[in-house]
Amino acid sequence: MQRYEAFYQKGRYPNTRMFGENGDGGLLSVAAIPKKYRESSIENLPFEKENPKAFAIIQKYGRNIVEIVDEGLGLYLFGVPSKENPKGTGTGKTTAATALIHEYLRQRIVLELKREKPIHEAPAFFMKMAKFQNVFNSQFRGSNDSQATNGDKYQTVKQKMMKSDLLVLDDIGLRGLTESLQNEVYEIIDERDTNERATIFTSNVPLDELDMSEQILSRIEGMTFAIPFKGKDNRRKFL
Repeated sequence: MQRYEAFYQKGRYPNTRMFGENGDGGLLSVAAIPKKYRESSIENLPFEKENPKAFAIIQKYGRNIVEIVDEGLGLYLFGVPSKENPKGTGTGKTTAATALIHEYLRQRIVLELKREKPIHEAPAFFMKMAKFQNVFNSQFRGSNDSQATNGDKYQTVKQKMMKSDLLVLDDIGLRGLTESLQNEVYEIIDERDTNERATIFTSNVPLDELDMSEQILSRIEGMTFAIPFKGKDNRRKFL
């Protein structure tokens, strides 16, 4: 964490820009990083021993993340099932993805301080696929007023997913998608692909096993570099 400590010790502005006043708000909050992953960083990734190749790639991506994001190159982080972990879960994919968001925001703040690359809107955004599906479905439930409110909420989320410089779409393939929702996902991914906006996907299955349309799969394949993650499920509590 030495690099982060030096960064935040430079002054109040970087810390406030990242975390907000009294740790409430800031770019991490705008990016919607879950509380569990607020401390993720490329300095303390927990999977170097079990996934040395993934660790090295994430480190390299993080060191040059602003340039890589500007080029529109994303990542597809997927779990590899094993006897000890049949579902390939809990291997560090989301930790890696949120660490890269943190590093991207840190480097963007540095560039903003240097007046080289200002931050106008949300430069990064995190969204779980299951949550996106719930927000989408909420438009069609309840009273007319609640449907209208939820419809506005959905459009706000959708625009952030389309326009953020760096998007993390977490746990894709966890649930089956209706045709209408797949059309929405296609629109988001196509917009990002067309405008060369970088996207990091996490999934428990390799891309060729993802239950989505060929149009979606071909775009994900073309806009990302696939990285497998293996090992035990670190979310499980062992006695």
